[in-house]
Amino acid sequence: MLRVYFILVILGLAACRYDVEDTLYGSNCPDSIETYEGSVQPLLETHCTGCHSGAFPESGLDLTTYASARQATLEGSLLDVLVLPESNSLSMPPNGALDSCQIVLLQNWAALGAPEF
Repeated sequence: MLRVYFILVILGLAACRYDVEDTLYGSNCPDSIETYEGSVQPLLETHCTGCHSGAFPESGLDLTTYASARQATLEGSLLDVLVLPESNSLSMPPNGALDSCQIVLLQNWAALGAPEF
């Protein structure tokens, strides 16, 4: 009986861990202005428009305009592939994932309704 009690105490303590790092330590992401022109457009130009632009953009997704980036973000198709594990073949960008601050920036932009200015 003592052994069962000991195991339950250990499991209970293990369940008490708190692993939301941003909540514990705060975010180390720089403050940014979540607008298309202020933050999102430069990020997309650096990491996305190499493939998602031109006459035949990858997956038919052109991310060179505010309207197309806003639509892809608000419908979820852009954010969905950015948060996939790098081992997933659909993960974007293909040359390495965005860092957590860049993903948070896009998530915040979407939460604000994807403002242009």
